[in-house]
Amino acid sequence: MPRAVVALVVIVCSCTPAAFCQAVPTFVGVRTFLGAPYVPNLEDVHADFAVLGVPFDEGTWGWPGERYGPRGMRESSQEYNHDLTEGFYYIDGDRTVLKGKHWVDVGDVRVMPTVPSQTDDKITEMVRKIRSKGAFPIVLGGDHSITFPILRALDIPVTVIHFDAHLDTWNGAPGNLDHASWVNRAVELPNVKKVIQLGQRGLANDEEAMGNARKDHTTVITGEQIHRKGVEWILSQIPDSGNIYITLDVDVMDPTLAPGTGTLEPDGLNFSEIDGLLKGVASKGRLVGMDIVEVNPMRDGSTRTEQTAIRLLIDTLGAAFH
Repeated sequence: MPRAVVALVVIVCSCTPAAFCQAVPTFVGVRTFLGAPYVPNLEDVHADFAVLGVPFDEGTWGWPGERYGPRGMRESSQEYNHDLTEGFYYIDGDRTVLKGKHWVDVGDVRVMPTVPSQTDDKITEMVRKIRSKGAFPIVLGGDHSITFPILRALDIPVTVIHFDAHLDTWNGAPGNLDHASWVNRAVELPNVKKVIQLGQRGLANDEEAMGNARKDHTTVITGEQIHRKGVEWILSQIPDSGNIYITLDVDVMDPTLAPGTGTLEPDGLNFSEIDGLLKGVASKGRLVGMDIVEVNPMRDGSTRTEQTAIRLLIDTLGAAFH
């Protein structure tokens, strides 16, 4: 009988495209967002996108831990760490987005524990400075109260697109700013022309919050409507809006997709729904800033909440900046 011949085939895996050939493993190096250069001095910012962390959760009525959101998102973003000027490649459509764009990570706002008004002032100051350098502010929260001082920093009229399971229009204590009432404060800003709220749902809201949303003249499209009518129909209801600011509370997604947040509510948006909506609203005008809030790594040991949020951010920016 002839001797059997055993062939050993060695497959050498090469990185394709070259953009994702990482210089070091994901567990090596100082954690900046997507491995972007760390530029703590805002005077030295020369970039298209500037990432700012706000490790603050003193505005929450639910589970604390959102103060660790910026750190968690920076850690999880290492999966996409590469030369960011090469952009991001998608197999679907054989296309690359954000090629030639420069990113920096400017670190965190210096929060002042137990003195939230001072923290808010620092948020406003840093976002203003980022914009004065011609960079697009990407803010990693933190609880949702931080969106108000961000909006206060914008010196242009904006439409706010608010993704959330909750309306965030409850009556707060006089003078108080928290993650459940920030919309009431935001609509009073002279530069905020309109607030469009997407994804609110289920038992997470009440008549008080809905009554205040009506007084604030916000547009509310519920999560249930999105499920029933689909992304394209929802986008057809959103007019062209000039300057757009997007605020993304991760609890707008279903808890199976984003369990790492403080106020879970069943029957949230799936990935295709939230991804399609974010990319669609980004084309409704000129995107001038974006935040991701309410990420609580202490409630998600799998890190899928952070990873999903990062992917959504990249997809949104890719749709907004061709």
